[in-house]
Amino acid sequence: MNAKKIVALGVLSMMVMSGCLGAVDEEFVLSKLPEDWTVKTERIISTPQLVEYDSCDFMEMDLKASIAEEYRTQLLQAVEEEYNYRSWDDGMVAESAMDGEGGNSVDTSTKRVEGEDFSGTNNQEQGVDEADFIKTDGYYIYVLQGSTLSILTVPEFGEIEFTSNVSIEGQPISMMLDSDRLIVLSSYSPWNTDRDDDLYKLLQWDDGYNSWRSSSITKFTTYDITNRSEPEIVQELYLEGYSVDAREIGGSIRAITHSWLNVPGLVGWLNMPSEYWDLDYQDEDNRRAYREVVAYETIIENAEALNSLELEDLIPKIYERKNGTIVEHDMRSERCQNFAKPLDGFSRGFTNILSLDLFSDSFSFESDHILSNHPLVYASQDVLVLSENSWDWWWFWGQDEVMEQTNIHTFDISVPGTTTYTGSGRIDGTILDQFSISEHEGVLRVATTVGQWNRWWVDDPEPMSSSIITLVRGVDPATDQPILQEYGRLDGIAETERIWSARFVEDRAYLVTFRNIDPLWTIDLSNPMSPAILGELKVPGVSTYIHPINEDMLLTIGMGPAGEDGLGLDWSNTRLSTFDISNITDPQEASVLSLSPVENPEEGQWTWAYSEAMYEHKAFQYWGPKEMLAVPLSTYRWVDDSTNGQYSGHYEYVSKAILVNVNESTGNMLIHGEINHSSLVNSEESNYWWGGEQNIRRTIFMGDFIYAISGAGITVHNLDTMEQTDVVAFDIEKPDYYAIY
Repeated sequence: MNAKKIVALGVLSMMVMSGCLGAVDEEFVLSKLPEDWTVKTERIISTPQLVEYDSCDFMEMDLKASIAEEYRTQLLQAVEEEYNYRSWDDGMVAESAMDGEGGNSVDTSTKRVEGEDFSGTNNQEQGVDEADFIKTDGYYIYVLQGSTLSILTVPEFGEIEFTSNVSIEGQPISMMLDSDRLIVLSSYSPWNTDRDDDLYKLLQWDDGYNSWRSSSITKFTTYDITNRSEPEIVQELYLEGYSVDAREIGGSIRAITHSWLNVPGLVGWLNMPSEYWDLDYQDEDNRRAYREVVAYETIIENAEALNSLELEDLIPKIYERKNGTIVEHDMRSERCQNFAKPLDGFSRGFTNILSLDLFSDSFSFESDHILSNHPLVYASQDVLVLSENSWDWWWFWGQDEVMEQTNIHTFDISVPGTTTYTGSGRIDGTILDQFSISEHEGVLRVATTVGQWNRWWVDDPEPMSSSIITLVRGVDPATDQPILQEYGRLDGIAETERIWSARFVEDRAYLVTFRNIDPLWTIDLSNPMSPAILGELKVPGVSTYIHPINEDMLLTIGMGPAGEDGLGLDWSNTRLSTFDISNITDPQEASVLSLSPVENPEEGQWTWAYSEAMYEHKAFQYWGPKEMLAVPLSTYRWVDDSTNGQYSGHYEYVSKAILVNVNESTGNMLIHGEINHSSLVNSEESNYWWGGEQNIRRTIFMGDFIYAISGAGITVHNLDTMEQTDVVAFDIEKPDYYAIY
C-alpha cells in the first residue's frame, strides 16, 4: 500500500475488575459502581490519512480497543433504552450483511468489435470493465444463473446455441472477462461446507462456540476458457468477507471485499437476571440500577474475552484450494505494514483490496487492507477511489453536534497487479453512489449532500443542501503524509433537497436533486478551482440515473410525479426524459416518455411496476449505432385458484423489455417494440422462483438483433421486425429450502 508508517496508533488498557454481581442463577446483589464507568472514550477528530501499522502488536491493541468501545457503547445504549437489550444466550454477533454437450462452433475469424458490432456492460468509465453476472465478447454470452455458469455460442448474429454449463460453488455474484480468462465471484456460506473438507475446520472457531469466523466468504474462481466446452479451473481462492465490487483493466483485476468477523465471547446486550422481571414496571430507578450493574459486569467479561484472543482471531484470512487441499495464507506482512487505518479511525471492519493478474501462470496476489466502514468503489484507468463514512454508527451516540462526513482514499492502479496508496481526504456529507465520484486529468470531483437528513434522532436537523468539491493530491508538511487537499468547491446547491443522481462528463457535471420538484443542474468544472452553476431546469418527478448520449443531449430514467399537485412520486411506471444541453446555461426538457409493462395496472390488480434500470446502471442499455434504448420492466399479481372451498393460488408475472427509439439530435422518443418473457416465466416452476429472477435483467445488442436475458432463458429478436429468431431456455433451479434454512 506504500503509505508512510507511524510507530504506534494507540494503547489499549483493559482492567479486569472484580465482579459486581453473581451468576444469573444465584442471588442478585446490587453493588456500587465506579463513578466514571459510563464516561465515553474521547472521540478526537483529526485527519482521514491512512497510516500503516509498524507493528502487529500495536495493530492488535488498536483493533481490540475499537471492538471493546463498540460493545461498550451498545451496552450503555441498552442501559438508557430498555427496549434495546435482548436475552440471548449466544455470544456471537452475525455479520450484517441444464446439462448438455457443445463445442466451439463459432467462427472467430471475423472480428466483432465491442461498441461497434455489439454492446457490452454499461460501464461508468471507458476502458474500465465492471463486474456483472452477464458478460459477452461478441462470440459467446456468459451467464450466471442459479448456481451455474452457462456459456452460449453466437454463431451468427440472430442465433444462440448452448455450449456448456459449469457448476459454481456457492452463490454466483458477478464475473470479469478478458480474452480466454474468466473469473467468477461467488458468495459462499460456511454452513454449506462439507464437514470432511479441510476448509470446514479452518472456518470454524472451535467446537465449543460452534460458529464461524465470518458469516460470509467470497470465493474467486479463475477459469481458462480457451475451450468453451470444457472450462478449466486455474485458481480457487476463499476470502473471509463479502464482495463489494470489482474492476478489470487490461487483465488486471482489483476486487474489493469487506470483512466483518464474528468475535467469540462478546456480548452487546443485557442478559438480565430473573429478579429484574419481577420488579414493578413503574420502579424505573431500581430497574435502571439493575441494567447498569449488568452492563458493567458485561463490559468486564467482554474485556476478559478480548484479552484471550490473538490478532489472527480478529483479522480476515484467505484460503487457496490447491491440488485438492486447502492452503491457508496469512495476509499479514512481517510487521503488518499492509494493514492501515485512518489516523482518527475507530472501526473493526476491514476493506480488502485484492489485486490479481488474470493471465499469471503462477499463483500470486497482492492484498491491502484498511480498517474502515463499508466502502463505495469508483475507478478510472489509473485511479481507484474508496469512500466510507468517516466513523462507525456507534461513534455518533451522544455526539449530536457532529455532522456526517465521508473519508475518500485514493490509490494508483496504473501498474498491473500493484495498488499504491496516494492520499486521503475528508468531505462533509454523504455520497450517493459511484456516479457521484469522478477523476479527470488528475483532479478528483465529488458530489455530496450535507445536512442531517438521515439523522432521525435529532430534534432540529439542519436543512439539506448539496456541494461539488474538487480535490488534488498533495503532501501534509507536518507529517509528510500523502493527502487529498481541497482544490475548489461549490456549495448551497438545492437547499432542502438531496442528490438523486449525478454524472460527470469531462469538464461538466450534471446533478438531479429532489424533494417535491426535480431540478436538473448543469455545472462547469473547466476551472476545477472554481466550479460554477451554469443552468437549472425544474421539472416534476425525479431522475435516478443520467446517461450522456452526446455532448448536447442527456437521457435519464426515473419516476414521474404522483397526482396533479406534483407532490410525491408515481411508482406505477417508469419515466424516460431527454434534456437538450446544447445551451449549457439553459437546459431544456426535450421529450418525456412513460413506460408501463401493462396497460391498466389497477384494473388487472397488478402491483407497482419495476425496472432494475432505475437503480442499476448495468440494466440500462443504450445502443448508439441504432439510437435505441432497452429498458427492462416487470410487474406481477396474485391469481386466486380456489375451488370448492380449497384455498390455492399462484403468482402471474409480466416480464418485458421495452425498446425505445431516441433521436439523438432532437431528443424525441418513441416506443419501437417490446420483448416479452412472460410465457417463459409463467410456468409451474415459476412458483419456486425467488429474488426477481423472473425479470428480464440484461439486454445485449448484436448487429441487427437484441438478446434479452432473464432467469428463464435468452431470446433473440430482429430489431427491424421484432420477430423472435431464436431462444434458449434455462433449467429453473428450485431452491434447496433446507440449505437456505
